[in-house]
Amino acid sequence: MNWIRRNYVATIIIWLFFTVVSVVTLPDISALIRQKGQVTLPATSESFQAYKLNKQMQTGKNSSSVVIVYHKESKLNQEDQRKINDRVKQLARQKKNYQVTKITSALNGKEVAKQVISRNRQTELVNVDVEKTANFAHQAQQIKRLLKVEGLQTYVTSDTLLADEFSNTTEEGIKKTEVIAIIFIFIVLVLVFRSLIIPLVSLLNVGIAMIISLSLVMNLAKYFNFPISDFTQVFLVIILFGIGTDYNILLYDKFKEELANSNQYQAINVVKASAGRTILYSGLSVFIGFAALSFAKFSFYRSAVSCSVGVLVLLAVLLTLNYFFMAVLGRKLFWPSHNFKVQQSSQFWRFLSQRGLKQPLIYIVIFGVIAGIAIVNAPQQLNFNSADEVPNSNPIKKGYLIAQRDFSKGKISPTTINIKLNHPLNNQQDLAAIDQITNAVKKNSGVKSVMSVTQPTGKPLNQLYVKNQLKTVLTGLQQSQTGLTTIKNGLQNASNQLASANIKEQLAQVQQLADGSQRLADASGQFNTGLTQYIAGTNQYFAGTNQLASGIGQLQVGINPFASGINQVTSASQKLNQSVTEANQQIQQLSSLMNSHSTRSYFAMASQLNQGTSQLAGALTTINQQVPTLSQGINQLTNGSSELTHTGNQLKTAGNQLASGGQQLNGGINQVNGGVQQLNHQLQATASQVSQMETGLNQAVSGLDKVQNGISEVQSYLGELKNSPAGNQLNIPRNELNNGNLVTSYNIYMNKNRQLTQLSVVLKADPNSHTAAKTVKQLEKDVKAQIKATSLSKAKVAIGGQTSQNLDLETLSQGDFTRTAMIMIIGIGIALLFFTRSVLQPMVIIATLVGTYYTAINLTALIAKHLLHERMLTWNAPFFTFIMLVALGVDYSIFLMMRYRDEELVDPGNQVKHILQAATVIGTVVMSAIIILSGTFAALIPSGIMTLIQVAIAVILGLMILVTVLPIIMSAYVKLTYDSRVNRGIGIKNNTK
Repeated sequence: MNWIRRNYVATIIIWLFFTVVSVVTLPDISALIRQKGQVTLPATSESFQAYKLNKQMQTGKNSSSVVIVYHKESKLNQEDQRKINDRVKQLARQKKNYQVTKITSALNGKEVAKQVISRNRQTELVNVDVEKTANFAHQAQQIKRLLKVEGLQTYVTSDTLLADEFSNTTEEGIKKTEVIAIIFIFIVLVLVFRSLIIPLVSLLNVGIAMIISLSLVMNLAKYFNFPISDFTQVFLVIILFGIGTDYNILLYDKFKEELANSNQYQAINVVKASAGRTILYSGLSVFIGFAALSFAKFSFYRSAVSCSVGVLVLLAVLLTLNYFFMAVLGRKLFWPSHNFKVQQSSQFWRFLSQRGLKQPLIYIVIFGVIAGIAIVNAPQQLNFNSADEVPNSNPIKKGYLIAQRDFSKGKISPTTINIKLNHPLNNQQDLAAIDQITNAVKKNSGVKSVMSVTQPTGKPLNQLYVKNQLKTVLTGLQQSQTGLTTIKNGLQNASNQLASANIKEQLAQVQQLADGSQRLADASGQFNTGLTQYIAGTNQYFAGTNQLASGIGQLQVGINPFASGINQVTSASQKLNQSVTEANQQIQQLSSLMNSHSTRSYFAMASQLNQGTSQLAGALTTINQQVPTLSQGINQLTNGSSELTHTGNQLKTAGNQLASGGQQLNGGINQVNGGVQQLNHQLQATASQVSQMETGLNQAVSGLDKVQNGISEVQSYLGELKNSPAGNQLNIPRNELNNGNLVTSYNIYMNKNRQLTQLSVVLKADPNSHTAAKTVKQLEKDVKAQIKATSLSKAKVAIGGQTSQNLDLETLSQGDFTRTAMIMIIGIGIALLFFTRSVLQPMVIIATLVGTYYTAINLTALIAKHLLHERMLTWNAPFFTFIMLVALGVDYSIFLMMRYRDEELVDPGNQVKHILQAATVIGTVVMSAIIILSGTFAALIPSGIMTLIQVAIAVILGLMILVTVLPIIMSAYVKLTYDSRVNRGIGIKNNTK
């Protein structure tokens, strides 16, 4: 006991203290991994640049979006729509309570409704932007509870939520793995050592190392940004429980071997010198291998450095605390077993070693060929879809799948094209360039739709395009052509009518009218003269009646002049009547040709003249009627003076009437004559103007022909322009740049200072698929080439979104995988060079491990395809498989070669015998360790996480290959290196050292 107290009491106290402190200071692992354990890309990557620009679009807030998915097996009806809208309105009223910054739903208008309601009308989406908090998943679930509609399946989903759910799934998987691994290790250790105490002690040692390592790693991550990931905890569990148990088996097996010939304290010293040294060398090789990952550029790969911390703690615990239990328990450690004499041997490894020794070249060539084929056919395409890691039964994944099924697969995760300049983009030239890029992106066969500042609903605003604006212009020009044709036809008709009117002939007729009117005036003067004579005669006649009695003879003499005067008046009256009739006809003709105020006046005067002549004709008729009466009266004059007096009175009355009519006739004729003369003068003056008018009309018609020809040329040019590519260009009038609709679009697709704009691209394929990756690669080339030919040539362009992240992740992971693998191999090679004190041994070991890895990863790809129905391996499965197989394979290689060195130290010079003996003895330990490690990795399979399942299968296959190949290759190496007969046969000098 004094020896124990002196050597190990402090050890147990120290480790118990560290364990308690580790438990007390252990951070919230889930929250820490969500905060610092997500995959991050370098600041120089395309998607990271896009992420930074996207933050500017969000005005610096750490915002994210969730999608509420409403689904119904039958079609959504109006009542369902009303309920959804009511819930959305309720959320809008409580925006601040839920940190909501923006809501996009069917309430935003018909065009938006078309985008958020599926064609089969079974699914509707509501997009909600929120200010992201530390517990984003809880935020999303709160929003989901508020928006939940009875009678409809309601889900909440997004890329971020799927990533969180992957972390949750991984966490749940780790719990299963821990339980299964502990149970499995306990059972295997019981079977190997036939003891109940060793499994408990082994698990206690590894458990303490696990708790301290996990707490140390998480605190380093919390306070010093030590790299971690979703897989940090699970691989710490696997590595520490796996290799920790392996190391314990080696220690306990050697301790049991030494207890057969010595006491526990002596056995401990031997164990320290042999097995302890082997474990130290092996552990340090693994530590160096994992520590070398700190040189990786990719943070996810660097997170595997945590395993180096775990290995270092594990070595410290196992190489101190185990000795405490060995010293305290001694032989009781193996209770109830009491067999300490028989050293177990592996006949399987002995057989394999003999094969390698017997035909070394053949087996090396066979292994080399198989490894070469595996390297050539290594999987090239990997699956970067983190959503595949989440079970389809998960509600978040379920909503994601429903949205992909009823909409485009890229609907939930659109690709963003970010364009930034150092001046505002809301000007005519830059908006046209943005629209040009939008249309170029839409032409890609892998693109479903594109929304941008100029096409906010995914469709062009037709009124803003040159084609439609030219269409309006062409319509106006066509209407102008029609109007000009009408005007030209009217002018032509007017010209034709003027030409056909024969103005000279009409003017001649008017001249005849003027001449006739003058003759009429002259006749009227003669008529007045005769009428004066008539009136004088009647007066004389009337006076003569009074003197009738004095002389009838004088009356007889006076009747003759009277009769002569009557004849003259009658003749003049007939001439006057004929002239008036002719004048009236000519005035009527002139009235039909010229409808003016003057002609209307002439027509009125003609009418008066006609009336006067009619009265004159009536008066002459009366006189003519009275002439016979007068003759009779003269003849009957002698019959009675009373009748003569009566007739004289009638003549006097008729004379007065005739005088009145004569005055009217004379006035009318003079008026007609004046009007006709004035008309004649005006028409003669107008004749030259009509001629000039006719010439002007003809010139106007000719000018309109030229105008129409010019318009036709313009129409032809504009028509060609409309149908050319230029017709598809955006042309926003300057006064329309700040109208309401465009400002709304600016607010959505530009940042506040308008120097950054974003195009949202919905892909046809799943954003995580290789098809989508090819599409985005092509878009990146096309956009950057297209933008050089626009006003945005100096803009900063970055493509973001899930697909862009996957592309950057693929480029980085594949490039850094090769680099990291080389660093790890070099680190382990240097360690092996030091531990084995050989140059060839490290090369052979590393070549064996690399060949084993490629063979295992190829077999895993086949199993994944045909049994797991996964077309590809997950992107991180090859990396984890490589580091696990190399680290663990180095362990077993060191186990074998250190045992070979021990045999060589006991009996130098017979290397072939020693390698066979080492393989026979250490084979049992290695095979037990491989069984335990395979079982530990098999515990990952129930986790349901595809990455862990594939890694588990690959590592198990690799271990199976390694357990078969390692004794053959290492034995063949020793045979080729040290056997003199073989050396002489293949031309190698003998080396017995």
